[in-house]
Amino acid sequence: MVLSFASARLVMALFFVYSFGISNWLIRIPDVQHMLGLEPAQLAICLIGMPVGLVISMAFSGMVVERFGAANAIRYGFIFLIAALLLPPLAGNATWLFFALVAVGLSMGAVEVGVNVAADRIGVALGRTIMSRCHGFWSLGLMAGGAVGSAAAAFGLAPYQHMILVAVFALVASQLFGARMPQFRTPVTENAEKTPVFVLPPRNIVLLCFFGFGMLLVEGAITDWSAIYLRDVFGAKPPVTGFAFTAFGGVMAVGRLAGDYLSMRFGPVTMARVCCSIGLAGLTLMVLATSPLFVILGAAAAGFGVSIIFPLAVSAAAGREGSSAVNVAALSLLSFTGFLIGPPVIGFVTEFAGLRIGLGTLLIPALASLLLSGQVRVRPRRIEPDAIGAVRSGA
Repeated sequence: MVLSFASARLVMALFFVYSFGISNWLIRIPDVQHMLGLEPAQLAICLIGMPVGLVISMAFSGMVVERFGAANAIRYGFIFLIAALLLPPLAGNATWLFFALVAVGLSMGAVEVGVNVAADRIGVALGRTIMSRCHGFWSLGLMAGGAVGSAAAAFGLAPYQHMILVAVFALVASQLFGARMPQFRTPVTENAEKTPVFVLPPRNIVLLCFFGFGMLLVEGAITDWSAIYLRDVFGAKPPVTGFAFTAFGGVMAVGRLAGDYLSMRFGPVTMARVCCSIGLAGLTLMVLATSPLFVILGAAAAGFGVSIIFPLAVSAAAGREGSSAVNVAALSLLSFTGFLIGPPVIGFVTEFAGLRIGLGTLLIPALASLLLSGQVRVRPRRIEPDAIGAVRSGA
């Protein structure tokens, strides 16, 4: 059967719900820090729990998606993710917060790999890439979750009360959209190799993983620290403290929504080099800024710089030799860890050298991504008709 674009809209909606749930927790981190009385270094240690759980989860998620299908992995993965997101606001001390965030990381793998594999396969079946637009909806969900979380904090809603409301919405939306997703089956051949249970990055995508890691490290750090940078270094007050994050997220979303057209028009390698160059320039401007205006302009440039890096990397990984699910899981194992580990790394550096130096350390991984831009070349592929099953064209 032939896929309709309605299937693409479903996976875009799932990207939105995914980031919406996570960002509602991220925006309440300062409140939980205050409730537990944590110093920056203590908080940084707690935040490491999320990437620790994610790394463990990603090592097995490719097998889960490959064996049970992307649609099933998404539906049931969301249930575990939503349950885990209720744990951090209930933590009574730093130790429990760390393990609660490990649980969140563990629950993210199946959803992360599932939505990316589904986006790749739907795009291939449609004959047009949708990966960048899907991540554009992820960015929109990030912004929406941040806005909802900020409003909840402003109205004095306790973090656990806030996350219960978020969980109800995310559970209903994810199950509604997930139930209508097309089911993809991997063709079985006589010589097909069994999908490995534990996944490490295959040799043919190691450099691609490091390409994604560098710029996602930048994305995660700016998302969590831009407001604090404006407040602590430049003495900015609300609402100015939020302008850099808004500029970063807004331009990133626009870049991702336009990314599929741009990458098809100019080629993935050219766009990767252009984006990494602009991102590196924007980050440099933030580090050397002498006023909040330059921080905001630099954040906007960095937003465009990181916008389509991960979508390009996912498309390239899915097109490499081997299982697309395993490749995407291996890519996410390293690349997405950069998004989560960036904030605690900046926290440790800030504790001893200041926030400006902390942001400056991001210049090295950003430059590494620029040098590895050629890794995003995509090889032509197509999904055989018999590899797509139970497709509801009216979904």
